[in-house]
Amino acid sequence: MLLRILLALCFTVGVANAQDIQYVFAENGLIVREKPNQGSIKIGLLDYGTPVEILESTDLKLDIRDNHNKISGEWVKIRGTEANEFFDVGYVFSGYLTEDRIEKPLKVAFEEFTILIENLGANSKEIQLNDNNDEKAYLIELGETPNEKYLKVKHHQEYRSIQVFQRHQNTISIANEGPHCDLVDYKYFTSRWEPLKMYPGSGNIYKTLNFSPKEYERFITVNMEELQAHVKEHCGDQWYTMIENVSSIKDAPYQVGVNQIHLRIVMTDIDGYKTEKIIIFELPMGC
Repeated sequence: MLLRILLALCFTVGVANAQDIQYVFAENGLIVREKPNQGSIKIGLLDYGTPVEILESTDLKLDIRDNHNKISGEWVKIRGTEANEFFDVGYVFSGYLTEDRIEKPLKVAFEEFTILIENLGANSKEIQLNDNNDEKAYLIELGETPNEKYLKVKHHQEYRSIQVFQRHQNTISIANEGPHCDLVDYKYFTSRWEPLKMYPGSGNIYKTLNFSPKEYERFITVNMEELQAHVKEHCGDQWYTMIENVSSIKDAPYQVGVNQIHLRIVMTDIDGYKTEKIIIFELPMGC
C-alpha cells in the first residue's frame, strides 16, 4: 500500500514538473495578447527563438497569410519561461511555434533599434561599460565567434537608411603548450571598417564577415626591445626567458591573433540625423 502511495506521489510530481516547451520561429517576433483574439490588448512581443511554456489549447482556430502563404494554427495560452518577460500569462498564435529547439539569438537593444544575431544568445555574456550609451560589449565563449552569422536590425522609428560595418582587432600573445600570456595591454592592429551587404527584400538582414587568416595575422611594426620589456613586466621572468632571443613577432612562441570584433550600425532617420552605435565582441585568445 505504501509503495502504491509513493508511486502515485512520484507520478503526480512528474506530471507537475512536465512542461510543454515550444519555441518562437516568427522572424519578426510573435505578439502576445491578453485574450485569444486579434483585437485583444497586446501585452508582449517574443523574439525569434524565445522558449515558452504551453499551458492550454483553446481550440480557437486561426488562419493567416504570410507572404502569400497560408499558416494555420490556434490560439494557445502560454507562460514566458525567462526571468525578463514582462507578462505572466498570455495568448499567442500557435502557427509560429515549434517543438524543435531553436538557438536563441543575441539581442542587443539600443533606443533607436535592436540588433539580433543568430546563435549567440547562449554563448555570450554582456560586459558592463562605463556609462557609454553608444557602445555595448560582450564576452564570447571559447570556440564561438560572431563571424558568418545572420544579423537583423529591428528599427524603432522611421528611417532613410541603415548601414552595418565590421572590423577586427589583433593583438600579440605568447604560447607555451597550452598556457599563454596575452599582451592585450600592449599594442593592437585594427582593420578598416568593411560594409556588410543587406539581403534584398529581407527586412534589414545582413551576414557578418569572416576575414582571411592573413588578415587575422596582420600587425603593426614593433620595437622588439620595448616588447621584451613589456613581457618581463606584465608576464614575468618565465615568459621573458622564452622570448628574449626571438627577433620577430612572426616567430614562435609569439603569435598574433584576433581578440576583438566590432560591429558599427549607422541609422539615418527620416530627418537626415545619423545615429551610430558600436557592438564590441571580446574573444578569448586561442579562438
